[in-house]
Amino acid sequence: MALNLYVLCSIVLAVCYLILILNYLRHWNKTTIVKLPASFIPSTSISVIIPVRNEQAHIKALLKSILANDYPQSLLEIIVVDDHSTDQTVSIIEQIDAANIKVLSLSEYNLPEYFNSFKKFGISKAIEMARGEFIVTTDGDCIVPTHWLSYFAYGFEEKGKSFIAAPVNFHFSSNLLVAFQALDFMGMMVVTGANLNRNKSLLCNGANLGYSKNLFDRVDGYEGISAQASGDDVMLMNRVASKNYNELYFIKNKEATVKTEAVHTWSSFVQQRLRWGTKNSNSNDLSLKLELGIAYLLCINIFLMPIFILTGHCILIFVWIAVLGIKMIADYSLLSKAASFFEERKQLKYFTSSFFIHIVYIAYVGTLSLFKKKYIWKGREVE
Repeated sequence: MALNLYVLCSIVLAVCYLILILNYLRHWNKTTIVKLPASFIPSTSISVIIPVRNEQAHIKALLKSILANDYPQSLLEIIVVDDHSTDQTVSIIEQIDAANIKVLSLSEYNLPEYFNSFKKFGISKAIEMARGEFIVTTDGDCIVPTHWLSYFAYGFEEKGKSFIAAPVNFHFSSNLLVAFQALDFMGMMVVTGANLNRNKSLLCNGANLGYSKNLFDRVDGYEGISAQASGDDVMLMNRVASKNYNELYFIKNKEATVKTEAVHTWSSFVQQRLRWGTKNSNSNDLSLKLELGIAYLLCINIFLMPIFILTGHCILIFVWIAVLGIKMIADYSLLSKAASFFEERKQLKYFTSSFFIHIVYIAYVGTLSLFKKKYIWKGREVE
């Protein structure tokens, strides 16, 4: 009786996951491709805020890519928030000949010894000093496309949206870890766009995010959510959504994609995803928790079922294969759609290996995030 119930629950869980993915794809397909009219002339003043810590290897390329945007320089301000860098990040910035670049140094503030939220604090201070009507954030290891800021201005001016998320993708390489992260991240971008289309389970990424300064002030910024080190993106988005879903917008266009660096070691990967996991666990969005819970329980079940098979329940071999097959169909459908959008279908050659890595990673990091609230981020242990 117990075995039959377990088999039934396993199949139902896998089918729920398949339905969830198909629902994402339905809403992604309903999300309109954003086309930037050739006649569009932006008039919004924009402040790009970049929180950095020890980014000497990347900061020059990022700033050059922002300055190379087709956005009017008279409407552009760049504020780099330096979080106690110990390398040459600041001196590299100072060597760039651009009057609209400013550096805000957190070392000038008398922060408590065990301060936890450097990033949110830095962004808040940068917004206070920002001259721009609209704030755009990105990370120090990113490269932005040529029309990047024009897309944000278009969403703000022509679509009337005050909180705008846009795609993020990794630079690809032949390294399996990097390829797995890139495929996983492309899938998350489809989920992000789909969820914004259906006003559910909100996700976004601070590497490619924009909101009006007025909106940030209206929702009281990070007040009440500043204790946690991470979450400057998702937690703020959920706060905005709780006030008015109509403020939210997703730029569905490959040309608006910001490219970022993947982590290059498994230990760094675990720390990154642990940070994301703890951030999501603090969300008040019940739909998000339910959807993450379905994915987590499915992966845990797939991971543990071979143990039950080895204890003599051989019938579970067929159940395990069926559940794996259902998840594989769902994942391939999602990643195939994502790879087509980003024009990276050649990366699907990593699908099979990434599929099994995904199961182990969700089971391991998901379990770890339930008990471990501290993680290493930018060389610090935070929570």
